[in-house]
Amino acid sequence: MNRMKKFVLLVCVLSCIFMLAACGNTDETAEQDLTLEIATMPSIDKVPIIVGIEQGYFEKYGLILTNHNFQSPTDRDAAFQSGQMDGIMSDMVATALYLEAGMDLKMTSVVQTGFGVLASPQSGIKTVSDIKPEHIYGISLNGLIEYLADTAGNAEKVLLPPVSSRVEQLVAGQIDLTVVPEPYVTMAANMGAVKLATDKDLGVEAAVMLFSSKAIQEKPEAIAAFYKGYADALAYIAEADSAEYMDTVIEKGEFSEGIAAALKNTEFEPLHAPSQEQWENIITWMQANPELNGNYDFAFENVCDTQFLQ
Repeated sequence: MNRMKKFVLLVCVLSCIFMLAACGNTDETAEQDLTLEIATMPSIDKVPIIVGIEQGYFEKYGLILTNHNFQSPTDRDAAFQSGQMDGIMSDMVATALYLEAGMDLKMTSVVQTGFGVLASPQSGIKTVSDIKPEHIYGISLNGLIEYLADTAGNAEKVLLPPVSSRVEQLVAGQIDLTVVPEPYVTMAANMGAVKLATDKDLGVEAAVMLFSSKAIQEKPEAIAAFYKGYADALAYIAEADSAEYMDTVIEKGEFSEGIAAALKNTEFEPLHAPSQEQWENIITWMQANPELNGNYDFAFENVCDTQFLQ
């Protein structure tokens, strides 16, 4: 009888130990920081983020994702550099500039921004081969926009940062050429601008998702959940009528009505790893640009982390 009592007591003790261990694991999971702060610009690549938040795809994986809309890359960069943002949608030129400034970050995937090289309807330019040195680009300088302009064709360049101003001056014939992201490419084309080439046509795929190394180290589960939710949002967009989410995209993304036409012409692709060849081409261009005076000798394998891609 004593042996039976001892056995029952042992079972009870072991059960309590297992229950405590299970509770401990639950607490540990609850303490994991499944939150992310993401900074985006008014480009089409953030549409799956907006849709994913509204449809609950990130929440499905336990992630509380906050998207911060920025109209100015300067303001976005300042927020990222100060540590307010865990990640941003940016590009390879900006990545090299961040690294040269001492920031610790990684490219985690390519994102589908979609850029277009456009010509004024008054310019007579019909293809990229028509671009001549005497033509004038109105663009932002020392970034991916200028890289795309140089890739398309050599012409004079003047600084014209606001995207809306580029479109207005292009259509009015005040500049010959410009480079803008979607949805402004489609909007400008609908206003009479000549679409010469997309970034894909030029063989350029340099828009990337960046996360700080601190976020990668401290929030790996959150970043993994971000990519899972983003993939679910892409699957939804591929099947759904855009009318189902268009109003939300315009409101939450702070887009103009013109994004509707751009989305109809967009086929989103699964996120994938950045290209080493593209990175090295960007670095070569930056090192040859006298305005970008700095040391950009960053090895691809040290600035790319694709562990979160499915």
